[in-house]
Amino acid sequence: MRSQLGRYAVATAVAFLLLLGLLLLVRPLIYSVAPPRDDSVYAVATTASVPASAPLVKDLLLNAPHGLLGERRNGEHAAITVVISRSLTGLFNVVNAWSPVDDCPLTVREDRLTDCRSHAWTFAGAPFSGGDRPLQAFPVTNQNGSLIVDFTHPVDAEG
Repeated sequence: MRSQLGRYAVATAVAFLLLLGLLLLVRPLIYSVAPPRDDSVYAVATTASVPASAPLVKDLLLNAPHGLLGERRNGEHAAITVVISRSLTGLFNVVNAWSPVDDCPLTVREDRLTDCRSHAWTFAGAPFSGGDRPLQAFPVTNQNGSLIVDFTHPVDAEG
């Protein structure tokens, strides 16, 4: 009886190790075969993480460069800083945190975004001065509480 119990224990241990080895082989294969998600479906935040009172500033790592304003190389990828805000109507806006006027980063103030030469925009990207260009904005969708942004097709606010 004791030797039979020992054989079952050894057989169970071997089966467990084989299963573990198989999982360790299959899991990397799944991720190497599956194509990466591109920057047209980029989850930037959850709706709960964006306060109604102030915008959220995030540095993001994109899969590929897209020629966006203020885009920085980061190895094979590109980095960008965005401002995520919630409007009074509850809609969400995602704008590039880079000035289209003075080619410098934006600073978040109490009620506006400003650049290095005091040009100002709303959190939705509209300029306070009629002569300034709007901020580069991106299409946003709310999918089950996740804000999904398409960085491959910036919104053309001027056209």
